[in-house]
Amino acid sequence: MPSLKVLQSRFVTSAFGEVNAAFTSCIEGGGKLSAAEAVGVYRNGYPARLSEALGETFEACWRMLGDEGFLEACQAYARKVPSTSHNLSDYGSSFPEFLHKRFGREAPFIRDLAVLEWEYKELFHEGSNKALTASALSVAVKENSVLKFGPAIRLLPSKHRVHHLWRRDRNDDTPLRRKDWEGGEITLLYKGGGTPVFSRVIAAPEASAIRSLMKGRQLGRALAAAKGLTAAAARNLFSFISSSGLVTGVS
Repeated sequence: MPSLKVLQSRFVTSAFGEVNAAFTSCIEGGGKLSAAEAVGVYRNGYPARLSEALGETFEACWRMLGDEGFLEACQAYARKVPSTSHNLSDYGSSFPEFLHKRFGREAPFIRDLAVLEWEYKELFHEGSNKALTASALSVAVKENSVLKFGPAIRLLPSKHRVHHLWRRDRNDDTPLRRKDWEGGEITLLYKGGGTPVFSRVIAAPEASAIRSLMKGRQLGRALAAAKGLTAAAARNLFSFISSSGLVTGVS
């Protein structure tokens, strides 16, 4: 009997191309179906399900690329990268890079957009932060305090402006222009005490301060070390951190 890895490879070959005789010789059909007929059941269903899973995760990329380009990319990716998890929501971690190689010239932003969609999906399935209330945080915090952040937070720097493309109305079919994506940005994805995932584009000084705080730097030092962070911006940032449910403890 061939190894599991060999059987999986032969199954994928049979699902996307001609039925592999070496594979069908190792299996039995179900009911009245022969082994080859049983494999044939998957020839349309398996590629379609993988494409459907990718479409659910990378919905904005689908809108940007159009049906033909995106679905052809899904089929090509599924032939090259089989699923390795029983949970199809885990499928597609390398799809952003795949899309970049395929469409990077005509859509330079596509990798950044796909990474944003993947991280949103990952965070959606993660548990919520057990956050301190804003009032409890304001009482506990001092200039030398270390803030403890929950795990439900992502800071995503990108070379292109993709947050507004991600949030674009599904019915908006206005053609994209270069100025629509040119310029970098940093997106903060987070959960508070509930299940929704929130998003916010933040400036580089605020992102620098949050990174320092997440690494365990004292509050006052983290804010002071963030280049370009004004006193007003620091107050606004702390107000946001307090009200957004990012902090789970103070030491």
